[in-house]
Amino acid sequence: MENERFAALEAHYNAILPTLATKADIEALRAEMHKMSAEGYRWMVASMVGMFIGFGGLYFAANRTLDERPVPVQAQPQPQPQQPIIIYLPQPVPAPAAPQK
Repeated sequence: MENERFAALEAHYNAILPTLATKADIEALRAEMHKMSAEGYRWMVASMVGMFIGFGGLYFAANRTLDERPVPVQAQPQPQPQQPIIIYLPQPVPAPAAPQK
């Protein structure tokens, strides 16, 4: 019974052992994660700089349109009011009278 149990544990151990990570595997994973983290920070900073530039441009564009003063119009002669359009309709032709009996 003891040998069977020991053989089962040894088989289990031999099946698991090749899948365990080595120190080199852990170091490679750590380096890859550090690289991904640095790349994420780079993208985050670039996005923030882009947003600041974009919102700054919108701010200055909006202020420029609000700061534009209307140019005073020089005195111009008043245009003549347009004459009304009159449409004459023809008078209806009276119907012939019915003969009297």
